[in-house]
Amino acid sequence: MPEGVLGRLRVAVTIALAAFIVVATVTAAPPDEDRAREIGALIRCPTCQGEAIVDSPAPLAEDMMALVRARIAEGLSDDQIIDELIASYSGAQLLDPPLTVETAALWLIPALALALGITAALSRTRHRPQPWAPDHRGGGPEPRVPDHRGGGPEPTVRDADLPEEVER
Repeated sequence: MPEGVLGRLRVAVTIALAAFIVVATVTAAPPDEDRAREIGALIRCPTCQGEAIVDSPAPLAEDMMALVRARIAEGLSDDQIIDELIASYSGAQLLDPPLTVETAALWLIPALALALGITAALSRTRHRPQPWAPDHRGGGPEPRVPDHRGGGPEPTVRDADLPEEVER
């Protein structure tokens, strides 16, 4: 490439990057709004099922987010704002509760249920009869095949059921 074209290309790329940085800086959310969204993502909406107040369209969630923004503007810490929300709104709870004595059951019951399920599954597979039993005469495995399928009484053949051409 000629030097003149390469120089113009460098200038164009530099101008494009500078324009991108200016636009990104001007349109970026203020740090307080980011902080409000982070706090709002921690609190469960009292009127919605399992949804954070930041994502909820409910009027109560919008009021709670307005309170979060106001408390941030007043200079309160995240913990102070969260504590106030939980105390002020009866149905507000943390989406991810911390492990404390009061919440230990919330954390331990799913783990115990999983352990019991794994234990039950392993005990069923351990006691299930194997389709091939070892041959005790020293040869290969012998198939262990039931005499009949279905679990009912073994079918019997009566003479009347046989075709006449079959010798009796």
